[in-house]
Amino acid sequence: MTTSGSGRRLSEEVYRTLRADIVDGVILAGSPLVEDEIAERLGVSRTPVRESIQRLAADGLAESRRRRWVVRSYSAVEVVEIYGVRAALESHAARLAALNATDAQRAAIEAQRELMTVEDATVLAERAKANDEFHDLITAASGNNRLLENLRDQRLFHFTARIAAVYGVEDLRRSSRQHGELIDAVVNRRPADAAEVALAHVEFSLELLLRKLY
Repeated sequence: MTTSGSGRRLSEEVYRTLRADIVDGVILAGSPLVEDEIAERLGVSRTPVRESIQRLAADGLAESRRRRWVVRSYSAVEVVEIYGVRAALESHAARLAALNATDAQRAAIEAQRELMTVEDATVLAERAKANDEFHDLITAASGNNRLLENLRDQRLFHFTARIAAVYGVEDLRRSSRQHGELIDAVVNRRPADAAEVALAHVEFSLELLLRKLY
């Protein structure tokens, strides 16, 4: 029983390491996922590596190609479909957050204003790291845990993490304004405005992604 539990923990660690490497672009789209090489690099046996790659495939991050595993690449059409789902979910989550957020949740969202609306490019890297937490706060305030889980899954794609690297000055200003408008709408309990801004924000991210990376 102890060995089994230890094995599960090891497999989880390997999975999270590989997932982070893919999402952060350390392992690029199209790169082979060779079990022996990964096992040697991480100092583990092939079993947790094999299990982890299968989980990555279920996540949509890896695929079998010519009898070998590779990091999955996504076409522009697929990216549009993924962001279409994300836009619908984030818009709905923002509307619910404006309706359901507690005073404590509204205060936590308001506390993110300075970082999430700053237009200084020198803090872009810091803000990129805080971006997921900011949007998680809003989704959590919706009161719908399934929404939170599903939206977190939408961030597992490697192209999502690359957006911050291609922001220009005007892109940063537009994103900052949208963040500020989203905070205003949620904190001041304006559900229709919150939904509209959240939708526009995801559509802007998609437009930027297609323009800069595709």
